[in-house]
Amino acid sequence: MNTAFQSIIDPVITTNLSHLPKAKQDQLQLAVDIILEKTQPSLLILFGSYARGNWLESLADDGVHYRYQSGFDLLAIVKNEALAIKIERKNSLHKRLGREVETPINLIAEDIQFVNRRLRSGQYFYSDMLQKKCDRQKGDKQEGIVLHDSGEFELATPNTANSQIRQAVARDDFDYWFTKATKYREYSDIAMSKGDFGEAAFFLHQSAERFYGTILLVFTRYRPSSHDLRKLSQRVTSIEPQFLTVFPQGSAEEQANFELLRKAYINARYKPSFAITQPILAWLSARVLYLQTLTEQLCQAKIARF
Repeated sequence: MNTAFQSIIDPVITTNLSHLPKAKQDQLQLAVDIILEKTQPSLLILFGSYARGNWLESLADDGVHYRYQSGFDLLAIVKNEALAIKIERKNSLHKRLGREVETPINLIAEDIQFVNRRLRSGQYFYSDMLQKKCDRQKGDKQEGIVLHDSGEFELATPNTANSQIRQAVARDDFDYWFTKATKYREYSDIAMSKGDFGEAAFFLHQSAERFYGTILLVFTRYRPSSHDLRKLSQRVTSIEPQFLTVFPQGSAEEQANFELLRKAYINARYKPSFAITQPILAWLSARVLYLQTLTEQLCQAKIARF
């Protein structure tokens, strides 16, 4: 391994990455090199499906494009919020990663004060990712692997919640947000039946957003303040790769359909030029219904495990 991985403090890092195929290790190394060159974060952590070892990939019929593909989920920790925002908005970095690394890169940047506040408060997304030991008795896999550590910062000790409290909170979140999401999907069906396709698309967007929010709250108790279905989907699929199958991206038509739904949050309400057909709506409605089914199934299983 080259210097990026050799600089890691954790002496068992090679074991932690040995579950990845050589090609994936090489791609991850390239991504780390690019990120360190362009942004110089103090900490860079791999989390999600490639840390746990349960990533998914499925090629389209053409054998070239992917219908769905897990990405490398990376958390960059920096010294202040301004730097974190700069990294997330650095288009040249994201374009280069997309051009040079075959596996998609989902990069989140946070400042050390933000992360440590979340750790001390027992926020699951960060405490699960950064905890030093995993609960093997429950079958949990490692959530976070340090890829680079400058030694500049010290992470706070995670405050882990009592499992019964965590279960009760997750159940309350599920009951509230899953009900909301289901109602919006039903509103979409009503609007579609009346021929109001723009309104139907907006309601479908709201339904998908709330299902994603339900998943994030149940699994991590953290829901980012975003209406962007692409960003929310990336967060969700880092938690559970099965959600990659909700909106396949193997064809230009599938990609265009998802973009229509993604843009419906603004355009369906405020742009008279927004147009969507009944067949596309029907396809999207079926995908959101599948998202509903998968959300209920996987969230209930997660709640039962707490």
